[in-house]
Amino acid sequence: MNNRGQFSIIAALLVAVILIATVIVTYSTIRNSPVQEQPQVLSAVDETNLAIKQILGFTLGYYGSVLQVTGNSSYAKTLALGYLHSGLENVANMHPSWGASFLESSADLYTYWFTNSSYSTGNLGVTYNLTGLGIYGITYQSSCRLNVQIMNTSSVTQVCLNVTKDQNEPIVNLGKQDFKFYRFINTSSTWEQSSPSIEPIAFANGTYLIDIPSGVDPYSYMIQVEDPRGIVVVASSFSLYTCLLTWNSTLYSLQRDATLVAELWQNGTMRWLGQSLTLTTQAKPVPPIPVKALHINQTINGVNCEVPFQVEDWTSNYRIPMGLANNASVFSSRTMLVFLANPNVSKVTIWWNGSDMATQTPLAYTNRYFSDNPSARTLSNNRLTIQFATSGFVVTSTVGSTSSTARLMRINNEDDNTDPELAYVIYNGVIRDIVQGEPEYSGGADNCPNLYAHIVLTLPANVTYYTYQLRLMFVNSSQTRTITNLCPIRLTGLTGFTAMTENGTASGYPIVTNGTGTFYNSSSSLWAHHWSQFWGSGSKGAGIMFTDASNQMLYFFDSIAASKTGALKPDATQGRIELLPVTMTQVGFTYALDVIWHGAVVTFDGTTPIYKQQGGNKTGLWIIVESPPTVAVITET
Repeated sequence: MNNRGQFSIIAALLVAVILIATVIVTYSTIRNSPVQEQPQVLSAVDETNLAIKQILGFTLGYYGSVLQVTGNSSYAKTLALGYLHSGLENVANMHPSWGASFLESSADLYTYWFTNSSYSTGNLGVTYNLTGLGIYGITYQSSCRLNVQIMNTSSVTQVCLNVTKDQNEPIVNLGKQDFKFYRFINTSSTWEQSSPSIEPIAFANGTYLIDIPSGVDPYSYMIQVEDPRGIVVVASSFSLYTCLLTWNSTLYSLQRDATLVAELWQNGTMRWLGQSLTLTTQAKPVPPIPVKALHINQTINGVNCEVPFQVEDWTSNYRIPMGLANNASVFSSRTMLVFLANPNVSKVTIWWNGSDMATQTPLAYTNRYFSDNPSARTLSNNRLTIQFATSGFVVTSTVGSTSSTARLMRINNEDDNTDPELAYVIYNGVIRDIVQGEPEYSGGADNCPNLYAHIVLTLPANVTYYTYQLRLMFVNSSQTRTITNLCPIRLTGLTGFTAMTENGTASGYPIVTNGTGTFYNSSSSLWAHHWSQFWGSGSKGAGIMFTDASNQMLYFFDSIAASKTGALKPDATQGRIELLPVTMTQVGFTYALDVIWHGAVVTFDGTTPIYKQQGGNKTGLWIIVESPPTVAVITET
């Protein structure tokens, strides 16, 4: 799959720090071991075997440290084995008179983490000579292991762990500095490690009672354990998330094909069209697990099955897409997990394979839906085809024989007429394509200096809509900035159709007004317009729809203008729908602003429209923006 993210410079620097620290500790330990000036043969062999075993332990610890930073087991193993070889060379140089030489016959490093029974293990086979002592062909097999078992406890202030090493020997000498809980920091969207404030209670069988630091969820926690050899294990009290979706049964009873795209962020937020889905439970941040370990199951009409999904990298607080996440990377604050859901889905299970040798499921990278051709500027999910123009940010979408055209980012009646220079961030994707670009204005936008425009469009699988994220960034300006007309999206090509616009709701259903109109918020507490469409015979037409959060963003400039200015405007005569955050009153300001509008453009031809009334039934895609599902998230093992 194209456009996978690469390892960051920060990760490389962290690996370098880990390497330097590990080398210093290892060689210091070996050099400080007691050595006889003229060793006997047996003690020389014993000392060499001990040094090899120490090197293996430190190598396994280094492997785990690199794995935590990168999530790339191949990369971590390459670095760790290089470290192992240099360690053996250092051992040989510590007693030049022994004439030691080593031949590695086998080496294996392995971890199984992020479960309630986790471990790290290493095995090494070495043949060596001590020619200065007349010793040849010594074969030595060494192994090391650290096991961490999370035990059941009813306490909400302490956790109970059992920690053992090689041959299940209890480890009883660990202190509070050897236990580090993972704590999610919402302000920075990062995981940090926190040790308990007091020493743990240790028992002879390797069991520890450990106080839980402030800010750590006692029901869903992760803990790193490190032993004196430097071997680390990351254990977790849970290994999957269960997301229970509750759909409005009354509204969805006659509409079972309304598909939405859920975006799960690292902080546990789940988004749809720029709006967070309502969580009825506490959000559960996603652990820093390798991307390749992830899987998703859904319960669809009562049947549980694994489903396609994709993991994406974004930057700028999830505003700028970078591509599919590298499967040899760690889920982070710039990563989102994306999947489809419809009213037939009652449960979504996100789970992971704790093995460092896990391979990514094909459901995370195989194209099943798309027939894209970027060279021809087309994307198609085989239900909807979108065509990008060569001049201006213009998008034509087609379903069957029905087409509509969207022109994006008109400012003061000036359109972008340049080559949009599109970046096909993800195409022939798993469950959606992503395209982005930057509208430009010859000589700058009229009377609107010092701004930057950015557009992100997505085409999900198995739907008849594409989504838009339209962003304007105004920087501080010493020049006068006056906006008389701002139209992020204008949908055209709909002459001869009936205009229909939501104008409030009653008992959860739209109140629909037909014909041309300028629809704006009628009060400070009423956000009444989530969609507008043009409807023709044969269930043909097109329109735009957006969630409540984006409905409120339609009126973003009202407070600046100190008057109503934002409106949704369908024009039946011209056959167009315009989203107009500035139209009724001009707006002037010179300070910085960052504004985003989200929504979806729907085209239909015998397929599901935004709104359809048949008898007393009011169905359509409007339901997924007016009343998206609520979500309850729990963790399980």
